[in-house]
Amino acid sequence: MKPVPDGAMRRPVPAAAIDFARLPRQRVPRLVLSPRRILSDVLMRGWIESAIPFLAFLVVVLTILATTDGFFASSNLMTMAQYLPDGGIVVLALLIVVAAGGIDLSVGSNFAMTAFAALFAFHILELPVWAVLPVSVLIGALVGVLNGTLAGLLGCGALLTTLGTMITVRGLYTLASQSQLVAISSSARMDDTWDYIGFDRFAGLPVGFWAFALVAVTVFFMYRQSRFGWHLLAVGGNRKAARNGGIGVKRTVFMAYVLAGALVGLSGFLYAARQNSVGSDTGIGMEFFLLTALVLGLGGFTPGRGAVVSVIIGFLTIYFLNNAMINAGFRGDFVQFTQGMIILLILAIDVRFKKNLNRLVASSYLDPVARKPEPVQGTDALMPDRIVPKLAEAKILAAGKIDGPEDVILDSAGNLYCGTRDGRIMKLAAPDHREVTVLVKIGGRPLGLAFDADGALLTCVAGMGLVRVAMDGTHDLLTDQTTRSLFSVQDDTTIRMADDLDVAPDGVIYFSDATKRYDMENWAMDLLEGRPNGRLLSYDPKTGRTRTVCDNLLFPNGVCLAHDRRHLLVASTWDCSVLAFDLQNLKAGPRVLVSGLPGYPDNINRASDGGYWLALAGMRNPVIDLAMTHPGLRRRMTRRVPPTNWLFGNLNIGGVLKLDGTGRVRDAYWDRPDGPLYMITSMREHQGALYLGGVTNDKIGRLDLPGADPAWTGPGSYAGQGT
Repeated sequence: MKPVPDGAMRRPVPAAAIDFARLPRQRVPRLVLSPRRILSDVLMRGWIESAIPFLAFLVVVLTILATTDGFFASSNLMTMAQYLPDGGIVVLALLIVVAAGGIDLSVGSNFAMTAFAALFAFHILELPVWAVLPVSVLIGALVGVLNGTLAGLLGCGALLTTLGTMITVRGLYTLASQSQLVAISSSARMDDTWDYIGFDRFAGLPVGFWAFALVAVTVFFMYRQSRFGWHLLAVGGNRKAARNGGIGVKRTVFMAYVLAGALVGLSGFLYAARQNSVGSDTGIGMEFFLLTALVLGLGGFTPGRGAVVSVIIGFLTIYFLNNAMINAGFRGDFVQFTQGMIILLILAIDVRFKKNLNRLVASSYLDPVARKPEPVQGTDALMPDRIVPKLAEAKILAAGKIDGPEDVILDSAGNLYCGTRDGRIMKLAAPDHREVTVLVKIGGRPLGLAFDADGALLTCVAGMGLVRVAMDGTHDLLTDQTTRSLFSVQDDTTIRMADDLDVAPDGVIYFSDATKRYDMENWAMDLLEGRPNGRLLSYDPKTGRTRTVCDNLLFPNGVCLAHDRRHLLVASTWDCSVLAFDLQNLKAGPRVLVSGLPGYPDNINRASDGGYWLALAGMRNPVIDLAMTHPGLRRRMTRRVPPTNWLFGNLNIGGVLKLDGTGRVRDAYWDRPDGPLYMITSMREHQGALYLGGVTNDKIGRLDLPGADPAWTGPGSYAGQGT
């Protein structure tokens, strides 16, 4: 931390302080029960998109059980498990390509070619089995290299590229197999490992089935945990956005084809070990069979999705149906016709389901609750129409040079910092703050700011989490996840809207996650819902651990360490109150420091006289207070009225309240109705002046404070170098 100017914080803070034991307790629900919320959370789960393919699989299984004897006998299932890897591994290879936005029609030809390569290496070259496997995989990967070079690196169309590769590789396979099949079939070479892979079992199941299971698990975790898997999904979802995000799109597509080709090579090796021969029809039609299974599992040809389980369900549906009909004696053309009709029916149902799924989620996601706000109290004489607008005397800084300074902060040298709408943190150099430069571009939406003990800038970034910024512009993400709620249907570990923060004497960073259900773009919906969707979090730099201090708070916003350094103050925006936490007993929950505020509190910060500054982002309205008691009205409004006409809190008029050390409102600072500081979300006192920011403003205000300590600085106070 930079040194505090001489004389800073030498004036004694008034004795009045928070009497925590006398404050009323704030009731915080341990569990928020809402049938609509549970329904919407269930419908938003990733696996719900696989509901129709899964139901189709169940229908196929039940139909087979009702019409076919012995299909699910252990002997038949063991035989099916032995043949399963042929298509099972290849359909996962197709998923890798399709997830990246491509397609591969050459998998059938590649499968035949790699099976032939494995047989040639084993019978003609007489290589050991441990060498035959990499040969087969390498041949498949080389076909993938050809596809990846043309479709990925050179930008040729994937459909035509892989169609050409399919024809070319099929021709090479035909020529090679015709010249060597006699020699392969007449080979008398025997090998126990070769036979074990092809025919034996491990733990009661065929070796090939275990290979398929291993591939499935690997691909599943590749999409969930690996950077390459995330890049595949990003490229398939939106190539332009992925490119702008720094992902090598061409390289990613190229690697997708290479990896897919290698998996096809593995499948060809397993087929060769089991069959010990190939024919002219090996792999013919495989690509269309597996593409059908892929489309059935995904509910369409959908890039950007790594739904391994769904694709396996789709494959098993086709696999069971095909085997059941063939075992029943149906002709091949009739089997294909029936499969096609059934698949079209399933896809039609699935498309209809997903179309209505989005509507159902939209209609049930917003779940307003009746809430009766505390009546405004203790501020009648301080309303804007009752007192002189003190902010009218404020000096305007950096007008038009910054966009949306939600929070402002000054270091002990007097340099001013603020976040902007486009993800930057700006520096306004002391002493006149005319020079405006970019300290760092983080992305997201920087909101609350604080200094740590080393002088680095900590910021809450909506959509990202907690970020540490050094004064040289480098930055690190400290945390973006916390512990999951015990009774949450949806995984709420992600910090969606980190809002404001402060640092305790032991270095622990306390910060608010204003809402777990809404993002920066639609945070205002949280007011219309009126439910306690927020939480207070903590991050310990010593351990790197993030935990939830208090869940189910009503839009917790500003966070401030009290002057006594034993309590933490949290502004609850929609509850129009300020809460207090005992840092020595956080499990006891919050108490109410002040309630019945005339507006929606935002950030809260300490003042030099032992009190606190509290920003009001907007003023309460009797109509809105009344609407909060009628959840049905708010629900119907969001469905039937355009968003521009919704009843909502007035966020175009704001100001600053001055609280004393006990939380009583002592003064108010407003601007004129047509003044430039029409919305206030933050303020900082520094050396006898008050600096003001607003999330929708394009400027910062500076107001001289008569009688304030001209040596007092925020960093000195917050770091505990003062009181």
